[in-house]
Amino acid sequence: MGILVTSFSIAQEKRGPFQLDGTITGKDNGYVYLRYGNGFYIEDSSAIRNGTFSFKGILSEPVLATISSTSGESGINFYLDPAIITINIKSPTFQDATIKGSVTQDEYQELVNDRTSVQQEMAPLSQAFEDANKQYLKAIQARKSEAELSTLKAKADAAREKLQPLQEKAREVSYSFFRSHPDSYVTAAELRYFTSYMKAETLKSYIAKLSPWLQTSIYGKELSEALETVQNGSPGSRAQLFSQRDMNGNPVSLMDFKGKYLLLDFWASWCLPCRKNSSHLKELYALYKDKGLTILGVADNDDKPEEWKKAITKDGVSIWNHVLRGLDTNKFKEDGKPQPGDIYNMYGVHAVPTEILINPDGVIIARFGSGGDGYEQLDTKLAEIF
Repeated sequence: MGILVTSFSIAQEKRGPFQLDGTITGKDNGYVYLRYGNGFYIEDSSAIRNGTFSFKGILSEPVLATISSTSGESGINFYLDPAIITINIKSPTFQDATIKGSVTQDEYQELVNDRTSVQQEMAPLSQAFEDANKQYLKAIQARKSEAELSTLKAKADAAREKLQPLQEKAREVSYSFFRSHPDSYVTAAELRYFTSYMKAETLKSYIAKLSPWLQTSIYGKELSEALETVQNGSPGSRAQLFSQRDMNGNPVSLMDFKGKYLLLDFWASWCLPCRKNSSHLKELYALYKDKGLTILGVADNDDKPEEWKKAITKDGVSIWNHVLRGLDTNKFKEDGKPQPGDIYNMYGVHAVPTEILINPDGVIIARFGSGGDGYEQLDTKLAEIF
């Protein structure tokens, strides 16, 4: 009884020891592996004796954990709380389990259940868009005729348009959970995956509604950092200075464009909407280049620079400057941490295409796409200015 009382008290404080007791069907011996943590991971193993196993440890806050039959491999993911938890694994292949005792896991399962209906509705449309996108990109690489490319592009665009309303519906399901669960660790953890869809003020309002302990949690701090970068790339902020080499190896600095209206176009060669957007940007550039507008493309192609150069030539956008984002992809794969020289990180860009408009004084006056207004409003903004 004393252990149960202590565990309840610790769970309330969100930190302390945990005990995970488990059973597994169809496996009487061998080992089970538990991996858990946020940023810094701990891996532990437990011998299976007569189909049972047990783990103990200390948590500073709830964490996402994985339990598997092999060290380092994927298995069953669940939230681990500082409490006494039971897990009943229903097969030796680690594909299904019943978990009890983790409040955070219960809340996560509630969110999963809420999402199920719309995700089932999205599945065939997501597959159709993915297939159409692949066909179009393969046709580009195979240098197919303009007529064939146009047909495939229209097919991919149509699939994307059908999918978009359901994507918005799916996001709203999660937003509803976030609003109704401000004290849930799941809210802080899952909210991180939605920052690219939110304007700075929207993200700020969600963070402000989190319980104080969540705001200072590991994921709460990540959200605050994301907010800071999005604010750096939002209207009213002074543009972050950077210098990067263009496709010909010549240095390009943000200061080179002082006195002009500069549109930063964040894109990638593999991004179908970006490539479509390039055609429209050429029209806008032709309209306003003599009135003070210039464009700088910032591509997410650091690991495939040749594809970047081919896309620039193919799309006919070498009429303005282009640089890579400046991401060391190998280092990012190792630690996943933001890098100071990464232009995307400087401006809080988490998805492409995104456009950021900077005035002649170096102040951001508009943002479109990720964390900003709809792309269609770019035309309106430029018409107002010029």
